[in-house]
Amino acid sequence: MAMADKHRLMLATYNLHGLNQGKPYLVSLCNEYDFIFVQEHWLAAFDLNCLDTVSNNMVCYASYALDDAISTSCLKGRPFGGLAFFVNNRFATSSRLVSAANLYIILQYEDMLFIHVYLPCKSSAHCGEEFADCLASIMHNISELQYIRW
Repeated sequence: MAMADKHRLMLATYNLHGLNQGKPYLVSLCNEYDFIFVQEHWLAAFDLNCLDTVSNNMVCYASYALDDAISTSCLKGRPFGGLAFFVNNRFATSSRLVSAANLYIILQYEDMLFIHVYLPCKSSAHCGEEFADCLASIMHNISELQYIRW
């Protein structure tokens, strides 16, 4: 890596519409980018290990949205939600997962924070409350970081 490119990070975002459907393109993104923000992997917690098989060059941090739905009954309709961060192995030792929740993941890389958010759908009966709760949680996680010295 040339000295001029030392601090240049390549970022991408991709809505998978399900891991099975989006995996081929995700694999190609993993060969080109340093950090990849992924939405809609549609995996439950017990299937998150499938994300680890996407690329040997990347570390994956993930959260899921299906567990609440499948813990109360059978999943009806198509799956939904799920976030992931793929981090190139070159940057993994300088990265730290701050928080992983159903609607967001916060990752720290050196002195930067990456906040990956998947906001509630407008069709949700309580979308305003969910939106406010999500933002309040993110703000809380960030405020806690101010007290930690790196």
